[in-house]
Amino acid sequence: MGDTVSLGVHEDGSRTIEETLPRRSLLKRRMPGRVRGVRAVAANIDQVVVVGAARRPDWDFQLMDRFTSVAAANDLPLLVVVNKCDFVADPDAFGAPYVHAGYPVLYTSVPEQRGLEELRVHLKGSTSLLAGPTGVGKSSLLNALVPGLRLRTSEVSAKSGSGRHTTVAVELHALGSDGFVADTPGLRDIGMWGLDLRAVMAAFPEIASLANGCRFDNCRHLQEPSCAVAAAVDRGALAATRLESYRRMLEEAQSASRPWTTGRDR
Repeated sequence: MGDTVSLGVHEDGSRTIEETLPRRSLLKRRMPGRVRGVRAVAANIDQVVVVGAARRPDWDFQLMDRFTSVAAANDLPLLVVVNKCDFVADPDAFGAPYVHAGYPVLYTSVPEQRGLEELRVHLKGSTSLLAGPTGVGKSSLLNALVPGLRLRTSEVSAKSGSGRHTTVAVELHALGSDGFVADTPGLRDIGMWGLDLRAVMAAFPEIASLANGCRFDNCRHLQEPSCAVAAAVDRGALAATRLESYRRMLEEAQSASRPWTTGRDR
């Protein structure tokens, strides 16, 4: 989704695609399951908007960190949205680790009309991609932002607390004359594709900034002595969830037999 093409117009009025123009950006993720390779999600987007729900379904720091890391690994600007804030008393608790990491964070609620105008401002004049776990309310946010859009939505399962899929493919919607938003299917898991160690570190900018204080230049922030990153968690200056996510992704990168850099990218 999102490729720009040049069209040839014929005498009978028909049109054919003559050329696919070079991409200025590409968001990609690992192929689902155990298949090696990379799947393109969207091309020519300006920013990734990662949406999570404060409740129904419950916020999953590990999964949200994977979504934010995919955006960072693709060198795309990132906005974090904490949705369904009407369900909790302190939504800042969910957004705080990302504020500390240097990412912009918005707090939204469709029933309360909270944060919708701020979100509209962030989306204005750009092509944005909404991503996040299933059931967090991405389609509901778009319905609130674009009158008459009427995307299908569904309630979270009362039995499992998990969201139900309503968007089944990447869909591009116009925000009037103010830009475009691509709505993606919700995911219950998202895999990286064999990032090298530096790319994993770059996906956690607040950890990268703390690393200069470590005793060893090659500290991986696992169990090394005099680790400034671990010390930051101990004193409450770094969210323990972020360090745990970093360590899990680092382990994946180290255990990969080779980078997952081949596969579908079109």
